[in-house]
Amino acid sequence: MGSATDRRFRALYDEHFRDVLAYCMRRVPADDAYDAANEVFAIAWQRIVDVPAGDAARPWLYVVARRVVYRRRRSHKRFQHLTERIADEQHESPPQPEAIVVRRAEYDDVLAAAARLSRIDREVLALPAWEGLSHREIAEVLGCSISAVDQRLVRAKRRLAKRYRALHGVMPTTEFAGGDAS
Repeated sequence: MGSATDRRFRALYDEHFRDVLAYCMRRVPADDAYDAANEVFAIAWQRIVDVPAGDAARPWLYVVARRVVYRRRRSHKRFQHLTERIADEQHESPPQPEAIVVRRAEYDDVLAAAARLSRIDREVLALPAWEGLSHREIAEVLGCSISAVDQRLVRAKRRLAKRYRALHGVMPTTEFAGGDAS
């Protein structure tokens, strides 16, 4: 017959799967909606003790579904962006050896300057540069406002530029020192 937890999950699944699937189908392509709905119920199974009883279970499942759909969309956008970048790079002519040497030297210098920054400065610079996060997403990760992220980025870039100048007395030509705060 199964444990009480198994019975509770089965009842939750039987009662709400169609609603959660419909929610997902309205937000992502049909082939992805089934995976998203199944992911919602996998999370519900893992967190069955957190699932409210009665009528409150359905909204709880929708909160989970919303987060699952958001993550899937974000992953899809990142994949598309990466695919486009790869396609663009394949069509470009290879850079001249001199340019590669200069770019690599500047990159190493920027990394050396960044190593002299505080942990939080390195983190706030890495989140958009390496993780591709927007200012809103950085604010969520750091637990602060978007305007605080803007200020932290400006200050971190200034400190990076200062460290770079201290190493070489000039600014790099790469975007790492850049003024683009997007």
